[in-house]
Amino acid sequence: MIEIYVDGSAKNNGAKENCGGFGVAVLIKDEDLQPGFRIIHTYSEQVQNTTNNRMELSALLYALELTQTKYKQDKCIIKSDSAYCVNMFNNWIHNWNKNSWTRAKNQPIENLDLVKQIWEYCKIEWPNFTIEKVKGHDNLLGNEIADALATASATKLDKILKENNIKLHEK
Repeated sequence: MIEIYVDGSAKNNGAKENCGGFGVAVLIKDEDLQPGFRIIHTYSEQVQNTTNNRMELSALLYALELTQTKYKQDKCIIKSDSAYCVNMFNNWIHNWNKNSWTRAKNQPIENLDLVKQIWEYCKIEWPNFTIEKVKGHDNLLGNEIADALATASATKLDKILKENNIKLHEK
């Protein structure tokens, strides 16, 4: 089973000039290693003039793409600390589609370009993935690694890897 942790971040969220990013960490269980898994793929991207929700959605979209390309033969669990992303994918997006891509009271959907791309993954009949909510900043290693990638914190990532004797591997 593949676990894919996703996270997004934006410094000065909503400010005219800001920066943000998203991170994705892919883990696979490996009982021979301490702490019991290997990191088989990581990805991060940094952008200017963005929002936290846009970065969370971008991380989710990247993870969904991985489930249908690199990990198509595997059962995948995408784990996000964003209630917005998890609720959007598992619930809201279906109603938004039925309502011609509007929210309640005919309000527009923010980041509709990303939402519509994510919708394509909602339509998969027998998906090899699920999306689950995890608590953020709760010392869950996969989530902490995705956060370090999202915030472009090489220092934080290096500390997490060293403290837990984790090496990066590719599958």
